[in-house]
Amino acid sequence: MRKAEDKYYTLYIAIILLLLIPALFLNLGMLPLIADEATRAIVSLEMEISGNLIAPTINGEFYFNKPPLYNWILLTFFQLSGNHSEWIIRLPAVISLILFGGLIYTSVSRYTNRRIALISALGFITSGRILFYDSMLGLIDLSFSLLVFLNFILIYQFAKKKNYLILFFLSYFIAAITFLMKGLPAVLFQGITLVTALIYFKAWRKLFSFPHLLGIAVFVFFVGGYYLLLWNENPDSNYFQTLLSQSTKRTFVEYGIWKTFKHLFTFPPEQLYNLLPWSLLLVFFFRKGFYSSLKENHFLSFLALIFIVNIPVYWISVESYPRYLFMLYPILIILFVNQYYSLKENDKQVKIFWTSISLAIFILLIAGSRLYFKHNFELKPTILILILIIGICFGTLFILRKFQGIAMELFIIFLLLIRIGFNLVILPERERTSSTTIHKKEALEVAKLTTNHKIILHPNTPISVETVYYISRERMDILEKSNKHAATGNYYIFDARDPLREKEKVIFTFETRWKNRELRLSQFE
Repeated sequence: MRKAEDKYYTLYIAIILLLLIPALFLNLGMLPLIADEATRAIVSLEMEISGNLIAPTINGEFYFNKPPLYNWILLTFFQLSGNHSEWIIRLPAVISLILFGGLIYTSVSRYTNRRIALISALGFITSGRILFYDSMLGLIDLSFSLLVFLNFILIYQFAKKKNYLILFFLSYFIAAITFLMKGLPAVLFQGITLVTALIYFKAWRKLFSFPHLLGIAVFVFFVGGYYLLLWNENPDSNYFQTLLSQSTKRTFVEYGIWKTFKHLFTFPPEQLYNLLPWSLLLVFFFRKGFYSSLKENHFLSFLALIFIVNIPVYWISVESYPRYLFMLYPILIILFVNQYYSLKENDKQVKIFWTSISLAIFILLIAGSRLYFKHNFELKPTILILILIIGICFGTLFILRKFQGIAMELFIIFLLLIRIGFNLVILPERERTSSTTIHKKEALEVAKLTTNHKIILHPNTPISVETVYYISRERMDILEKSNKHAATGNYYIFDARDPLREKEKVIFTFETRWKNRELRLSQFE
């Protein structure tokens, strides 16, 4: 970095940190919930309504697919804020993402330098899949991945210090928390990572030590303690069977050998796509001397090993969504960025990387312009935002070539500005044109029509969890299932394809997101 560039470096970082606020929070609650968001939300809402924090339910029926810790977190946000909006539902995930970036920075800066740590943290936050999708959703995975990655770091630090008592205690405590958040994946990460780390540090005999037994006891105490409480609430032997089913249904057990074999080849390019634009740094993996330079840094070698031993679980799982790998994505980005800063600005591969970035920005410029003039945007002022983005594209193309020393920081500013433009232009258009907006409005209308009356859901009704959430939220009442439908004054929801019952009066018909099925709201005369 030249002195002129270094002089303003603090300013560049301040701009980045300021841009993160509108990039991550602007219009966060604009779009209606999607299925998995609504699942987390309805479980938390029913906990609040019923007062039962131990046994999760949906429609008043026990829900065992996930343990309840994330629902407790979301319930806390409900109660602290006093509302149940989409913005509040998504807030824990965004906070987790920010904390995740902070964790990457603090851990990596200890073993490399602050600049590599900062760009690695920001690179993770601005990777395509996260910046333009998962950071906008109220899902469990960013919070879960944050804790799993924290466990990676703690295992390394305490194994290096040979403080095995603290290592086992903390790692199994975090494993218990992550299990109570998402179930069996926490056990896989704990087992694979811990065994690998102890072998790496030539301390595998510690697996048979008292500190390890103490760590296991910590895990059993918290996880077993919760399930003991749950058993007292609802004696049922299906808890772990359901959790196991949730974890194995995405593997060859469900999809067979052929689909699994095909997935082995499609999985790597899919992950590189999700990591764009930072996966373009993969070019440095093929540089001569890359692997020897990796060995020089004990911490980076450990992270690379952790990635190698954990990735096969998802590589052979046909239905592996990108969000399942968020604890592993930072490792690749850290390795990418570290290698980038080990090279000179005029290195051939550095030039290849920035040429690829410039080409990608140019394509984005053309695609964005074409999208605007082809699409009938309702909000006319968005043309100003588009012009701003176009100007930034051209400006970035110039700056990246002229000021290589601060190119990464300027590129991150560019990505955050694109996200802000996305928030201001694309999200309102999606909200205006999406069928989910119609489904939400119709669910709210159902809640309005049934104010101060009991409403019952027929058990065979194909209703989406989003519709259930919005009806329940507006009424602050659990939408329970029942096949009894004779009480005068009560409202009932049926599949519109079902034949009308005797003395049934249809009040309102509406659509639900589940296969866009039509439902009817009825009373009995």
